[in-house]
Amino acid sequence: MRFLPNITVALAFAMAAPIAPAAAEPLPPGFVSLFDGRTLAGWRGDPRVWSVRDGAISATTDKALSHNTYLIHDSRFRNFEIRLKYRFLKEAGNSGLQFRSGLMEGDFVLGGLQANITPLPTENCGRPRCGPERFGMLYDELSRQELVMLGEQSTITRRQMTTGGFGQIVRTVSGTTNPPADILKAVHMAPEWNEVVVIAFEGRIVHAINNMVLFDAHDNDPLAPTEGLIGLQAHADGAVDFQFKDIAIKPLDSFPDISGRFVYKLQTLAEPRASYRDVQLSDGKLHVPAP
Repeated sequence: MRFLPNITVALAFAMAAPIAPAAAEPLPPGFVSLFDGRTLAGWRGDPRVWSVRDGAISATTDKALSHNTYLIHDSRFRNFEIRLKYRFLKEAGNSGLQFRSGLMEGDFVLGGLQANITPLPTENCGRPRCGPERFGMLYDELSRQELVMLGEQSTITRRQMTTGGFGQIVRTVSGTTNPPADILKAVHMAPEWNEVVVIAFEGRIVHAINNMVLFDAHDNDPLAPTEGLIGLQAHADGAVDFQFKDIAIKPLDSFPDISGRFVYKLQTLAEPRASYRDVQLSDGKLHVPAP
């Protein structure tokens, strides 16, 4: 009985101690971690938005941001495979994995390619232009805008305009990677975690979520970014509350064999669909069909 007080103190201490976050999964061969699970070492961003909570990078605000802002990694990458897990803590928000991007003047602002990351689309998603076709799309922030939509296998090119300028962006859909409805069924609702993989080698970019290929892009635009910074977006649509963890990257010297790794039910279209955007127009409209 003389040991009982010590046991009581030990139990009280154990109950009061914070629960440590789960250990990160072992890294696959060739991958290096971009997040240590405890600090934002190697990253820079607005400390009013970004922090580490429960072993995850967290973006949290109590009101809408006045502008998009990013958490930016210090290193630059060209060809790579990146893996991460994300979750939204409420069924609203808008984020993205920025890559091959450049730092602009402003409050941690990036321009460049983005694999879109959002909650599952709903009729009242609380943000503009949020249909299911935009879920997981390839987007060019501050430049070419929508490039490849959900479930598409597409090629991006640029062609001359008679008036000169920056020309026209032409996006040609040649097939589908998976039915969009099947992709959306594989997505976990908040607050569950989802796993993202983005593979970028030269002009080819593949985005997968929970082992389902969202798009397969061939970015043949001669002005497309080919290397740059990695970042995580906090969009200005509304208050945000989401997290990222297990962020790891592997530099590539060739496009990896993805057969059997992901669900990829390629269906080739009998007639490719083309659309175009005049880059210098401010209306942001996508014109169909290409003349």
